[in-house]
Amino acid sequence: MGQFINAQEGMPLNSNYLIENGISPRVLDAAASELLQDGSFIQNLSITIALQDNSTRTYKTQIIYDPSFKDGKDIRFVVETGTFNKNEIKQLKKAIEKSHKMGRLSRKYLYDETSLKLISSNYNEQIISFKYSKDDIEPELQDIKKLTGKIHIVDGVLNKVVLSNTKPLSQGKSDYTKTVFYEKIETQKGYIVSYIEEKFRIKDIKYTMNFTTSDYKTSEGKTITWSGKENISEFLSQETAKDTVNVTLGWALPIWGKPATKLGYGLPRPIGLNAIVHTQESTLDFTGLGISLNDGKINPLNDLFDIEGSFLTENTTTYMVRSDVWIFPFLNVMGLVGTLDNSISGNLILDQELRETLVNLAPALGLNPADIPSQIPLNVDVTANLYGGGLTLAGGIDDVFFSANYQFILANVKEANTSTLVHSLLPLVGYRLPYDFNIMAGALGQFYDSDIKGFIETDTGDVLNYNVSFEPIVWNGLVGVYKGFGKHWDLLFQVGFGDRKTTTVQFGYRF
Repeated sequence: MGQFINAQEGMPLNSNYLIENGISPRVLDAAASELLQDGSFIQNLSITIALQDNSTRTYKTQIIYDPSFKDGKDIRFVVETGTFNKNEIKQLKKAIEKSHKMGRLSRKYLYDETSLKLISSNYNEQIISFKYSKDDIEPELQDIKKLTGKIHIVDGVLNKVVLSNTKPLSQGKSDYTKTVFYEKIETQKGYIVSYIEEKFRIKDIKYTMNFTTSDYKTSEGKTITWSGKENISEFLSQETAKDTVNVTLGWALPIWGKPATKLGYGLPRPIGLNAIVHTQESTLDFTGLGISLNDGKINPLNDLFDIEGSFLTENTTTYMVRSDVWIFPFLNVMGLVGTLDNSISGNLILDQELRETLVNLAPALGLNPADIPSQIPLNVDVTANLYGGGLTLAGGIDDVFFSANYQFILANVKEANTSTLVHSLLPLVGYRLPYDFNIMAGALGQFYDSDIKGFIETDTGDVLNYNVSFEPIVWNGLVGVYKGFGKHWDLLFQVGFGDRKTTTVQFGYRF
């Protein structure tokens, strides 16, 4: 018999009411979804539907869950051939999917430990109330945040957990109660879910679903027995043929995701949507300059200017929306769209001999020699539409992770009637800290055609063609931090240093 705690004593020091009774809080995970139990099992399910005309319909099926079947991404249900038509099979499949669907990457210990309260302690029974956590809950289990629960412990043994809704649930469910009974397994230690009664109303129709566990095997394949175990063969007729239907649970991606989690790898949700702001500043050295009018040949202007001494300062701000998906645990593919604001400022320095000649000719031309500039300022603001994609290879060992990201971006510059294809590489290595906080360091490489060709239409209708060449900056160093907020929200901040200064802020949500 368990050690009872006086209801007046308050929360146990450095412990809680479940632990004091030798009960793992994971039993509350199983109350949220029996699929969060370890091992495989078969449930006999009886569904009773009470219609508005007071008539009832009853359906029977067996549910089979085996984590080794399709890596735990599917469950199966068995029905007697001919007892369901195609539409009823479709509806039953949908109902079982919604009832059992869960995130395959759901964390353990879903309850809020601070919510545990001892509300009753009689001669041989304790009743403890609790709530599930409001944070880090998989989308498929969001309804549990609207439930309150009561844990019944009789003679020191977990008897049942009763859940009821405090707010309307998804699919229009109301008047919801779920009573989950447990069986203590002496040979294996611990508990399994032995019986579930789930009741709810959708509009004016009442549903009652009774799940009885008829077979249970541990993760190692050992069959578990207990008193009152229902015989599998007695639920469905043995003289009638059976149909087995598969029901897919959760995402099919990433491929090989379930085996990876079994090996201990933590995987993100498969699909992401990110808002990104990226800025960079760099100084570019000219290597060539040429112009022509209309269909004329490009005339180089290198002899007119001190090309080596001329430079441009480029300030770029990019706004992007990127979607991505993990195809494999180590491979992510992405697509993006966005806009770019580019501000270019600098000076074209006149060739010294040319300037001296112009200064000497100025009086004859009626010009003041002092008005002959030594350099021509350049100030240009352009915008561009961005389209692109890429992929990321990622891996890790313990808390050390590494990744290599490749992206291609096509920038269509509106004002200059030109386009540029940019390829970028971002190798990173990082370290995972507690509280889903990561630090990282690496390098950013940008590769593109340094000869920019385009044209500008003048007010007179002429076309001014140009060809500008410059020495690109290929690599810069980079450091960054990442913070995850549950399994869905995340924030990334990176700073680049060296000849090119960059700043990247990324805010994302994963599905």
